[in-house]
Amino acid sequence: MGKKRTLTSTPAMNWRLAIQEQSLQQISTELHDNVCQTLLLAIINLQQLEKKFDPEKLAYTITLLQETLQEIHQLSRSLNGDLIQAIGLHSAIQKLIDRITKVTSIQTSLEIVGEESYLPGEMEIILYRIIQEALNNVVKHSNAYKACVCLHYEKEFIQISVTDDGIGFDKPQTSEFTAGLKNMAFRVRQLKGKWNIDSIPQKGCSLTFKIPLLKPTL
Repeated sequence: MGKKRTLTSTPAMNWRLAIQEQSLQQISTELHDNVCQTLLLAIINLQQLEKKFDPEKLAYTITLLQETLQEIHQLSRSLNGDLIQAIGLHSAIQKLIDRITKVTSIQTSLEIVGEESYLPGEMEIILYRIIQEALNNVVKHSNAYKACVCLHYEKEFIQISVTDDGIGFDKPQTSEFTAGLKNMAFRVRQLKGKWNIDSIPQKGCSLTFKIPLLKPTL
């Protein structure tokens, strides 16, 4: 009779599970904060139309449903990387920023500095995920009025900063990192890069990522 094999978890497996869990949380947040809210408004309008027909309200409700369908489509594409590869990193980031500005009160902007360099498709997807995670943290925790994503291209590296004017926090030790910070740290390591947190309570926060312009080993 053969021996039973015991599956032992490894650090890499644990990181993958953590990232999968974080991705599911992002999906849940997107659905709750945007799609569900829009659908709820559409339902309320339809209930009112049932009592009293209003052509303008009907047209507005149709627009809401069309926008919701587009949001679901964009969410699906952004999750599997198709959106980034189809329209490019800059446009994908801008769409993400537009969505944040639309559903929150945070005025978010994108700044590009230097001459754009070629980035492999896999690298673009990972950079997008890093920026997406950083902006999720801004939305959830910062209480900011403004935020900015800056991509600074140099000859041998790209430096990305995500800054906000929110409440800030005491810089945590590595052992105190949240799941979101751990995910960003893991993805930066995938790209052989470095990153830094600069934050002071009531003085906002700046996350900086310095990534070499080399094809990553994934």
